Amino acid sequence: MTEIFKMPDIGEGMAEGDITSWLVKVGDQVAMDDSVAEVQNDKLIQEILSPYAGTVTKLFVEPGTTVTVGDPLIEFDGDGSDAAETAENVSSDTVSVSPETVPVEDTQTSQTSEKTQPVATESVKTANGHVLAMPSVRHLAFEKGIDLTQVPATGRHGHVTLSDVETFNHAESVAPVSIAPEVASEETKIAVEIPETVREGRQPMTPTRRAIAKAMGTQNTTVPAVTNFDTVEVSKLVAHRNTFKAQAKEDGIRLTYLAYAIKALAATAKKFPELNASVDMESHEIVYHEDVNMGIAVDSPAGLYVPVIKYADQKSIITIAKEVVTLAEAVRDGSISPKQMQGGTITISNLGSARGIWFTPIINTNEAAILGLGSIVKEPIVDDNGEIAVGQNMKLSLSYDHRLIDGMLGQTALNYLKQLLADPAYMLMEV
Repeated sequence: MTEIFKMPDIGEGMAEGDITSWLVKVGDQVAMDDSVAEVQNDKLIQEILSPYAGTVTKLFVEPGTTVTVGDPLIEFDGDGSDAAETAENVSSDTVSVSPETVPVEDTQTSQTSEKTQPVATESVKTANGHVLAMPSVRHLAFEKGIDLTQVPATGRHGHVTLSDVETFNHAESVAPVSIAPEVASEETKIAVEIPETVREGRQPMTPTRRAIAKAMGTQNTTVPAVTNFDTVEVSKLVAHRNTFKAQAKEDGIRLTYLAYAIKALAATAKKFPELNASVDMESHEIVYHEDVNMGIAVDSPAGLYVPVIKYADQKSIITIAKEVVTLAEAVRDGSISPKQMQGGTITISNLGSARGIWFTPIINTNEAAILGLGSIVKEPIVDDNGEIAVGQNMKLSLSYDHRLIDGMLGQTALNYLKQLLADPAYMLMEV
């Protein structure tokens, strides 16, 4: 019986997504729950799994195509008739796939290795013969000229991670080139070197970069954002961190200023609910969120990801610090799951580690505010005694949706945030 697999909703009411790559081809035998394609939405690339078992007889779209939820994707056990005809003539007993019936892998996504060679390695492959690796891992391997089939995998479920690629000894995996007898010795071996990627001319955008460009372009053109820039003197914060940093390290926790800022921003969002809301222009409603779920912008070789710390206002600074490290490592080693990227209500972006000062971060989708965290800079200040002293000034940039938040409210909220950061003792009252 002919079955048509249609585009499912893979999370948060997604209306559409880009088919970044097919993991099957016409003629492949597919088992139920096999990975069949990679889909890019606004936040993440993830696999979709087949609800059917059978032979692939048609792929309805080419890689790179944007499809809407409900559009036909794959025909199983059919005659390969054209897309329009097949979509219209799906029999009434064909199952229409709903989000609840499509199992979504939420541990890691997989990626097809380009031009892989059938060599015996520790890399694990799917039932369709594809190396398990995140798109960011594939991108890094491509830049380094590394064949993923030769990289031993240490990730969960046999995935190749970024660390696996970074530590892989490429020279040992390349067969030596023969040298003319007159210049060769018994010990002489020359490995083939793959030149670095030349970044010039036109190159296609990666799926992740396309998604970032689309989301940022939409937000920048549809949300009238205002950014308030400010400075807060944080000598007490610096002293507090220095006091507890060693203790946290003994417990295996890296205590950063970002953890303090997340706690302070979560408390501020709780006190000023407009910061933890969003605007629904279709219904002309303001959507207020009860929980403060903090998105944290994390850089990776593939681009920017925003994992979420759930219920940030209810957690201690130490707990937040631990989650920051866990989520950042998950992004960079390719183990971040879709669930860890969902549900954000407000976001923080940190350029302080890169010695950034002030900037204008773009507000995330379905949110109303984002905090840009800059460096702590030693600068002259006037102390409480009216004398010139050396202060430690943290730079802050609060961007907000002007449709919901006016300048006075934005600055009032920023002033409260500054009070919390100036003296961590105030945060104790917010736990």
